[in-house]
Amino acid sequence: MKRFLCCWVLSVEIACFSAGQTIHYPLRIEGMGIGAGIKPFADAFSFVLNPASLASQESLTAGVYDERRFLMSELNLYSLACSFPAAGGGLGVQLAYSGFAAYNESTIMLAYGKKLGKLIDLGVQFNYTLFHISGYGPAGSVQAAAGMLIHPSEKMTLGVYVFNPAGENIGKHSGEKIASLYKTSMGYYASAQVYVGVDLIKEEGRPFAMQVAMHYQFAGQFFAGLGILTFPGIPYGWAGWMRKGLRIDMHVSYHPQLGFTPALACFLGSPFHHKD
Repeated sequence: MKRFLCCWVLSVEIACFSAGQTIHYPLRIEGMGIGAGIKPFADAFSFVLNPASLASQESLTAGVYDERRFLMSELNLYSLACSFPAAGGGLGVQLAYSGFAAYNESTIMLAYGKKLGKLIDLGVQFNYTLFHISGYGPAGSVQAAAGMLIHPSEKMTLGVYVFNPAGENIGKHSGEKIASLYKTSMGYYASAQVYVGVDLIKEEGRPFAMQVAMHYQFAGQFFAGLGILTFPGIPYGWAGWMRKGLRIDMHVSYHPQLGFTPALACFLGSPFHHKD
């Protein structure tokens, strides 16, 4: 019964995120990395959402993330990200795993970002995603992505991100493929405490969606944030504490059909040198 329920949840989730013979692109984390390109608010997962954020990498940073999707242990998501300066820019690595014995997904991501003058950052990203369904064996897919960040002022960042434009197939004979995704974003650093981000997202087989999020730093070491993804209508929030290179976040989101998803994240180091 429990296995049936997990499979039903997965089918509902994929139905919300896909159509036809495409499936959702590899697992994303709402609220993580919203500060890509904005020094006070960037985190170890920023390059996952736009590899161009690695162009300004100044030091080693790492993060771990544990999510219990829809409060079901069989749908747990575990992710590890690490980034560091390299070859005149920055290099990032992410590992992610989600699922249980009957169905699971694993992803490894490599990304590189570099500055192109004072105003433009460019980045590239390569993923290998492995899907495993009990009784069918594994099937893999390689995807490529590219991103750009433009800094018209110290307080504003504009971004473009393109994921898997070629629509790579999963395995050789499945007839399914990872969905393509196109995203434009704007981030505004309103003050030393406030960052606001807006994304326009088009994923293959889904309607246009908008994501709006705000991050607020208060009392020096504490922060909180709220956001919403308009399709399928997912509000989310986070709160945490940071000091001297250590940061701990708590996250929660709510899916209108499937319920709550709590998560915990921990970071060591910062992409940028700054004072606490």
